[in-house]
Amino acid sequence: MEDSKSQDHYDEISDRKIEEEKLEIENKEANLISKINNEIIDNKNIKNLSDNNDKTLENNKNVELSLRSNTNLERNVNNIEKSDNEKICELTLKDNKSAVAESNSNTATNKLIENINSIKKDEAKEKNLEDKKEVILKAKSNINADKNNPKKISTTIPVKAKTKPVKEPPIEKKPFLEFVNDYLIPEIKNEFKKKGKQVNKINLKKTNRPIAQDICWVIYCEINDTCNFWLSFEKDDITSLKSFSLCKNYEKPSIIESFLIDEKKITLKLIISRIFQRLNGQKLIGAN
Repeated sequence: MEDSKSQDHYDEISDRKIEEEKLEIENKEANLISKINNEIIDNKNIKNLSDNNDKTLENNKNVELSLRSNTNLERNVNNIEKSDNEKICELTLKDNKSAVAESNSNTATNKLIENINSIKKDEAKEKNLEDKKEVILKAKSNINADKNNPKKISTTIPVKAKTKPVKEPPIEKKPFLEFVNDYLIPEIKNEFKKKGKQVNKINLKKTNRPIAQDICWVIYCEINDTCNFWLSFEKDDITSLKSFSLCKNYEKPSIIESFLIDEKKITLKLIISRIFQRLNGQKLIGAN
């Protein structure tokens, strides 16, 4: 029985040890797992930190590159501006030089022109002096020649002949048709109008002469409520043989008379006067 007790006690101790060892092993395992987990977390943190650091470095690099690029760009811009300013200065200097050169050239040209004009003036003066000398010498020689050979000097001054104004020929010298149509017929109308008589019809035709019935130039005139008359010209000439016929408006002419056969000079006024003289002789109109 004691042996069984001791055996039980031994078993009990063994179980404890086993339990303790098991607990110890479990604790170790738990610690190991915890340690491993911590190491894993640490490694992740380290990696994250490293990544962050890499990103930060990369960003810093980019910023630095950007700054460098901006610096280079500013330098290039400054260089370009400097180059442009230098070019502008060079161009300005060239323009100024060319302007100065052109001004000097113009000045020189103007001086040259002034010199040429001055030379020309001097030459003209010399030429005028020579001409004057020649004129004086000629005058002196002429005076000497006149002294040696005295001549009569004409004192008469030629008188210009006065030009007489050209007179127009008298209207009676104009062509027959022009004289009759433009002067004689209008004047007959005007004279009858003055005496209060109206001329119904008056014309010039080459036709049969009243009574004689030969062909000649005939002026026919019809006066309202008074009479009709015919003045005939044998030719288209106022100095040719003429005849005159007269009758009342409702009658036919029965007499043909000669007209202005004794007059040497036939004029417009004379023809008008003799026409009215014939009408007055028949007491057809008032006194002339």
